[in-house]
Amino acid sequence: MSATVVAHVRQTLARFTVGDAPPVSPAERAAWAHALIDGADPGAAADQLVLALQCGEAAPDTLLAAARRLTGRHAQAVVAAAIDAGHVNARSYDSGQGRPAAGEFARVAAGSAETEDALLRAVLVTHPYEDRPGSFPHRNRMRRIAAVLAVLSDAHRDEPARLEHWSRILGDADRPRLAGAASLLAPLGLAEIDRHCGGLGDNVPEIESVPLVRALAEAGHAGEALELAARLNPHDRQEALVATARVVTDARDARAVVAAFRACPKGGRDRDRQMAHRHRFARMLLALGRVDDALTELSRMRDCRTSGFGPAPLAWELVRWLDQRPDEATGQRLRAVLDALASPHVIPQELAPCVAPVLHQVFVLADPVLRAEIAGARASGLRARLQPGDRALVDAGLAAGLAAVGRIDEATEFLRAAVRTARHGRQLFLRPWPLIEAAVAADVADRDRDLFAEVLDMLAAGASSGSLSPAVAVRLGPTGRAAAARLLDRFPVEHAGEWAACLAGAAAATGELDTLLALLAVVPDGASARAVGRAIAAALARRGELVDARAVADACGLRHDVPVAGAATTAGNGPTRAG
Repeated sequence: MSATVVAHVRQTLARFTVGDAPPVSPAERAAWAHALIDGADPGAAADQLVLALQCGEAAPDTLLAAARRLTGRHAQAVVAAAIDAGHVNARSYDSGQGRPAAGEFARVAAGSAETEDALLRAVLVTHPYEDRPGSFPHRNRMRRIAAVLAVLSDAHRDEPARLEHWSRILGDADRPRLAGAASLLAPLGLAEIDRHCGGLGDNVPEIESVPLVRALAEAGHAGEALELAARLNPHDRQEALVATARVVTDARDARAVVAAFRACPKGGRDRDRQMAHRHRFARMLLALGRVDDALTELSRMRDCRTSGFGPAPLAWELVRWLDQRPDEATGQRLRAVLDALASPHVIPQELAPCVAPVLHQVFVLADPVLRAEIAGARASGLRARLQPGDRALVDAGLAAGLAAVGRIDEATEFLRAAVRTARHGRQLFLRPWPLIEAAVAADVADRDRDLFAEVLDMLAAGASSGSLSPAVAVRLGPTGRAAAARLLDRFPVEHAGEWAACLAGAAAATGELDTLLALLAVVPDGASARAVGRAIAAALARRGELVDARAVADACGLRHDVPVAGAATTAGNGPTRAG
């Protein structure tokens, strides 16, 4: 069969002009590398990742995930390429919200002393503006160093001598950065930590201080953990105490953590800081199993414009906690969560992202009486608090909850109402996730294809607002992807190719060859034809049909780059094979 597939791909590509073919993206090379690893060809996979790292674009998470699957010289070659191309510092100039890429590459480097040291030296380089204390670049330089040391210390937990070795590499100026090696430092106690790091104070960044305080408590030094936390600025001190609460097991230590948090400064008198403090206090109580006390704090919450710290996100956290402990999910507690969500202290902008998942989970946990209450008065009250279009989120959450408890017909009707509302209402924050989750849960791709087509129409209508992504295609599941492939013509021409590529990438990961061939038959342009073809190559590789997989990859440009045999020698190893 695969020989026929190869011919089909070539025939499709021949229909389009290839002179203006865009270069292979790092994400596409990463997907091909994953498939090559599945097909037992790690050398070719490493070459693909090296090529991706040399293209000048940021390394996607899928590339880092593929690199972590490699070992030995293949892994070392990828880290060497990342260092040479500057990817270990790739996030140095952003706002610091993502995980530093350097830490992910450290996971790949772990196990090779030479590669570990090369990576640590690379992240120590000071780039422009990184020598300005308080700036994002300066803070993010500390973050990337800490990220590398955190991973390496986890990999060498029983080798405290590594601390002296790393200290020599860091030098006097960066000596405090050794605080990132929490796994090795914590068992030594606070005095030794101060000796190694030159004394730690409120200038230690959160990425170092919070894990170190937590590690001290986990190592049996709860008192010293609180002592170190007391040195930190209010924000980091609060976060460190929440982290400590998650690991203490002794009741006396737990009481001490609560007392320390009560004594912790809030950092200011404005409402946002006051509410962030209360939110963290509730998190800490929840970590200690004091769910009723956490619910009391929730009832006292007020609007907070600091992202993630208002009453709605806290309600969501409490529901997730109860979902993991269904025996604790009493009707009284669930009603307390719903009361907080419907409170006038929750602004519509904060309610919209949380309402669907909260209703979904609460509905599943509720008894029949509360379920009826949720579907009736509770849902009506929440709809009234949202913008007209965002009210669809309430029905989408109810649809997912109904489907989860086996009430499929009712779920379908609520999903139908959600689509109708979203189509005709004004929206602030509506995104496709709740609609897609409800559609998948209710199996409408099989049971009600017209309704599924309407959900796809919603995606198509919102395509320009970023609703298309590989994650959306993954959420659809195999049945949904197969149905979506048949409905590709519903999308505007300018977005059909993008959607085809998203569906193809998700289908390739699970080997859905029929869906990939269906997409290939309806692709609107050469770029999307090549994207689908590359996904077909990956699917064939996962099936073990490497000869035909490589033939398709050749036809789609995946293997047309100059081999990078020399790239693998940077870390002192021989070359890998071209992919």
